Amino acid sequence: MQSKKKIFLTSNNPAKVEAVKIVCSKLFDVFSIKHEDIASGVSDTPFTDDEAILGCYTRINSSEHNLSEHVDYIIALEGLIEKKSFGQFVYGWAVIKEMESSSFFYGCSGKVYLPNRVMQKMSSQKRLSDVVLELYPGTSADELKLIGTNGVLTDGLYTRAMEFETALLCAFGSMMTSKV
Repeated sequence: MQSKKKIFLTSNNPAKVEAVKIVCSKLFDVFSIKHEDIASGVSDTPFTDDEAILGCYTRINSSEHNLSEHVDYIIALEGLIEKKSFGQFVYGWAVIKEMESSSFFYGCSGKVYLPNRVMQKMSSQKRLSDVVLELYPGTSADELKLIGTNGVLTDGLYTRAMEFETALLCAFGSMMTSKV
């Protein structure tokens, strides 16, 4: 019989919570998820993988020191924008800390192209979600929390929850193969 896995997610974001629930239901027979918004200590929309991963580490370290009960995994998820010579993309990272071994495992999502008109309005002081709400007035703030920018840009074909599902599956997959 599989023991109950206890998971702590460092965010209350509905898309992130949904992604963790979906992935954990594929991996564990019995699990519980607690979640709380933990500050990342990085910009609202990071522009590098290193900044996004640093945000994940900060969330994990902060929550680890404040947890009042044992958990098996602490999960941090961070979305970001990457600029390349051929375009810019929105995607996400998952970092999982397995508490038993104190090991970190990483996964990255697929990337969705950001139109130039989105990037022209972006700055380090602006959140991507605010720019998307401004440029896509048919999208509500509540809808954007669920489907994310990538959901808006792909007409729901690849949502923010799917983004983080992909990243989580990659991170958990590497964790499982590291034990072989």
